[in-house]
Amino acid sequence: MSKVIHLATAVLVDPVRNKALVVRKHGTAIFMQPGGKIDAGETAIEALRRELREEIGLNITADEAVYLGRFTAPAANEASFTVDSRAFWIETDKPVCAAAEIAEIQWIDPTDALKLSLAPLSKFQLMPLAAERLQLRDVGP
Repeated sequence: MSKVIHLATAVLVDPVRNKALVVRKHGTAIFMQPGGKIDAGETAIEALRRELREEIGLNITADEAVYLGRFTAPAANEASFTVDSRAFWIETDKPVCAAAEIAEIQWIDPTDALKLSLAPLSKFQLMPLAAERLQLRDVGP
């Protein structure tokens, strides 16, 4: 039986370059969305704001994050675990950097997700969603 890790994750995009941010933790080879575990007593947005500050030095307000929904996938780095993520869309051109447990950050084209070493949640759900949203925004009404 799979164990569940409850997360708050960001689909963080640079609106000028149409790139999405992914992060790689120390000791791992797989990139994933910034964010992390929701602590007891925290809401998803509170956890996301805390994790973004800790991991990439990004301070956001709750109004800057648009709730995308709840997504599940096999965990990338924990065998027999599933992630249950509350995902948020954030557009920012604020600077970010690798901090805390993050070894590396990359800005990627979300349409390249299937070619990259990404966590299942990112590769098959969140990056395709980002590619679609960015394409729709570029096309406009």
